[in-house]
Amino acid sequence: MVVSLLKVKAWIVAHWNWLVLVGLFCLAYLLGNKSSASLLAQANIAKEQYKDDNKELERLHGEKQVRDNKIEVITEKVEKALQDARDKELEQIEEKHVSPDDAFQDLGITKK
Repeated sequence: MVVSLLKVKAWIVAHWNWLVLVGLFCLAYLLGNKSSASLLAQANIAKEQYKDDNKELERLHGEKQVRDNKIEVITEKVEKALQDARDKELEQIEEKHVSPDDAFQDLGITKK
């Protein structure tokens, strides 16, 4: 038993740098595992938030499209009403088309 302990001690002294490296790798793995789990949880939370934001943006875009369509319909109606009013005024002006002689008579100037 004493001989095997001496052999183990001699091996540890000869290969202490490998033991330190293996110990550091194990320590880094254990510490990194906890942080990677927290990073994964944060990434999942960010992903869910992104999905929620995306749905909200799509909903707002749909509402904007509906608003824009209503505005286009109202604009077309107003344009048509204005064109109809302008056409009616032009027709009235054309009906009242007065010759120059009539205009002078309205002003009180008569022909000689």
